[in-house]
Amino acid sequence: MTAFGRADAVAPIVAEFRGRERFSPCLAHQLDLRRQVIEGTLPGALVLVEHPPVLTLGRRGRRSDILWPDEALARMRVEVCESPRGGEVTLHAPGQLVAYPVVRVGRKIRRHIEDLGAVAVALLATMGVAGAEFRMEHPGVWVGPRKIASIGIHVSSGVTVQGIAINLDVDRRLFGALVPCGTPGLELVSARELGARVPSMEMAARGFAELWGARTEVPVRFVEGPRQGAAGATASRPRDRG
Repeated sequence: MTAFGRADAVAPIVAEFRGRERFSPCLAHQLDLRRQVIEGTLPGALVLVEHPPVLTLGRRGRRSDILWPDEALARMRVEVCESPRGGEVTLHAPGQLVAYPVVRVGRKIRRHIEDLGAVAVALLATMGVAGAEFRMEHPGVWVGPRKIASIGIHVSSGVTVQGIAINLDVDRRLFGALVPCGTPGLELVSARELGARVPSMEMAARGFAELWGARTEVPVRFVEGPRQGAAGATASRPRDRG
């Protein structure tokens, strides 16, 4: 065992960058991956993606926390979808890196959430964002009073789906569409607004995958596009998929 109590020899997982993909098919993909992990045919996976504009309602989400009328949502092409994760209403949008580890955590849910936060803090630091910190009481990453990353997961049979959304360069107008995390007055912020050197989404995804492997001590292999079979080999490039 390592100093962190994790196994010295663990099976590697594939980190797949899916480019820009709608929330619903990406969630269906995660659920299929979870089924494979539960059945023992897949050691785990890390899904990395950028979503078109969408407001997702967690198990405690209230429609009243969506502030824009249907006409405004339609004008800005913002979908509304339900999610099995905990929490309230969350925004996903272009300019946001979303990481969904589909991994076996058993009862160590808190440690998994802490891992998500720690990796996001480390990734933001590589971009020059100083002072970011993970807070468990309102799960996510904060820079002072402003929230830059939100965490929400769902665990079934000891295996997670959903994960963390990190604001890198999001259109600020979209932040006005919701009461973030059910907390009136909570201000959202993007790394770009803090003077960060924001890389391409693919490079950010690669960085997250590397840091996730280092944090969890699980070998991670990065691939682009939809995963093809258990080995994760792919020949396709990321692209918008509806």
